[in-house]
Amino acid sequence: MIIRRLVLHNFGVYAGTNTFEFNGERPVVLIGGMNGRGKTTFLEAILLSLYSSNSFAYTEGKFSSYGQYLKSFVNKADGTNQTYVELEFELNNDETYIIKRTWNGATQRVHEKITVQLNGEYNPFLTENWSMFIENILPSGLSNFFFFDGEKIAILAEEDTDEQMKESIRTLLGINIVDKLEGDLKRISVKAEKNNTAKYDVSESNRLRAAKEDAENKLEELDANVASLNERIIELEKQLEVERVNYTTKGGDIVEKKQELFQERTSINAKIQADNEQLGELAASALPLLMAKDLLKKIEIHSKEERQSKENELAVKKVTELYNAYSHDNNSEAVFQFMEYIESNMKMREVEELYQLSDTSYYQVCALNDSILFELKSATSKSLEEKSKLQEKLDEIDSYLSVEIDEKAIGKIYKKIIELEKTKTLLEVERDTLLRQRPNLNGDVMKLSAEFNKYVEGMLSNLELSDDNDRVVNYIHKVTEALEIYKVKLQEQKVGRLAETMTVCYKKLANKKSLISYIKMDSKTLDFCYYNDKNEIVPKKRLSAGEKQLMVVALLWSLAICSKRKLPVIIDTPLSRLDSMHRIAFIKTYFPNASDQTIILSTDSEIFGEYYEALRENVGDEYTLCYDDDAKCTTIKKGYLMEGAKW
Repeated sequence: MIIRRLVLHNFGVYAGTNTFEFNGERPVVLIGGMNGRGKTTFLEAILLSLYSSNSFAYTEGKFSSYGQYLKSFVNKADGTNQTYVELEFELNNDETYIIKRTWNGATQRVHEKITVQLNGEYNPFLTENWSMFIENILPSGLSNFFFFDGEKIAILAEEDTDEQMKESIRTLLGINIVDKLEGDLKRISVKAEKNNTAKYDVSESNRLRAAKEDAENKLEELDANVASLNERIIELEKQLEVERVNYTTKGGDIVEKKQELFQERTSINAKIQADNEQLGELAASALPLLMAKDLLKKIEIHSKEERQSKENELAVKKVTELYNAYSHDNNSEAVFQFMEYIESNMKMREVEELYQLSDTSYYQVCALNDSILFELKSATSKSLEEKSKLQEKLDEIDSYLSVEIDEKAIGKIYKKIIELEKTKTLLEVERDTLLRQRPNLNGDVMKLSAEFNKYVEGMLSNLELSDDNDRVVNYIHKVTEALEIYKVKLQEQKVGRLAETMTVCYKKLANKKSLISYIKMDSKTLDFCYYNDKNEIVPKKRLSAGEKQLMVVALLWSLAICSKRKLPVIIDTPLSRLDSMHRIAFIKTYFPNASDQTIILSTDSEIFGEYYEALRENVGDEYTLCYDDDAKCTTIKKGYLMEGAKW
């Protein structure tokens, strides 16, 4: 795993967008900055990007919630309250991951949004399951072996190996896999023993069978009663149908409706009378003129021509008067000829006056032809049609009323119909009551059948699996005993290799190589013992503070080697408590070889001058954290500013 890029936007002391890019081919990345300039923030940004709320920087902090932790990093310099961190890294040299976490600090409850890209494309599966994915690469519980600061090393150097450290060592070396296997086997054994303790009684089986059969009998009896009632109801319906037909045939319907028929007959007669009156009114109107509609049309046309002829005559008379007045002073031949033409033309168009209708009479004739006669015809047809229908209905009623009816016989039939309907209703009520009871009885049958079947299946399964469970428990005990032996051997092997590697790493770092000849680690307790060249134990108190720190670094270095995890190492203020000789050992030996990528977060009092020169040949990328006292924020610059430069 190689980190290629880290983007911090309004994150902590970093205002705006700040991008760290790591493209150098050498293993060391050097980032310099004074205290409070953002070195620890850089480390926390990487932990936050990878682990979110599982980051040890959060879990070891004193924040009341993860939201408050996120809110503490919001830089409000640009007023947006928008913050994000984006981390890009390579895995296995062929996969590039970009994880981005975004949140807004302006809300009361802060929630982050995560997106993950794989090889440049958004990956929904990784976005939803990132925590599971990263735990398989570098479990959050082990991240402090790869991402740590000098102060933590100093604290670990003064303390004995605690249980958390020992458990982390087991996990990193893969020893805890055996513990997990033992736990799984124990759970299987407990389950098998529990299954064997299940007791089944034949008398209980008989009781469940009897209860089931009793419920089934009750259900069968109910179904039989329902079937019987349905047959009786069907028979009654047939009898009712016969009696109703007989009742109708003998005029029962007419007797029931006799009064209604008389009332309806009176109403129909009244409507027929009204129609006759309306027809009389229509006959007294212009309706008879329909018989002479063709003549009326001719009268309209001829009257129109007569009116036009009169208008022409008046026009000629007026023109003549004007001509006479005009010709008194002017004797124009052309005008005279024109007047003769008009008079002859008008004579040709003269129409014989046959009707001599006044304007009112003419307009009445036009109205009759245009609409009145049509409307009168429609109204007459409608009245005649309605009268015809009413007469048909009246004849039908008179036909009903003319039938002779034996009301005494009809009364007997009617009484029988009432009795049959009453009996049918009682049977239907009884049947419906039984049907409402059926779901409960059927539920009882299903429940008791399920209980009985489950109990019997359990009895059979118990008989079949009892021997198998006994064998499983027996084999698990044997496997557990073998695992205990294997775990000791495995732990001895792993711990022995770790102790040897730690010895090598320590000797590369230490100056007093004669003080510690080799290191041993108890395979059970995982406690360290230091030995000199005379095979004598060297008490931890004999080591100086710097040597103790070197011992912790040797442990971290050897764990990274033995775990075979290709992961970057990030160290914050690594040299703050080391003297010059130990610093040189760190710079020349540990930093270049700690990992394929070692990111060092240093102050100007740690790596400068000769230390910087000693490290330079292994440095691939350099950055300086520059703080603006006025803006109260940090920006980054390429290059590592040397001793004496302004930070």
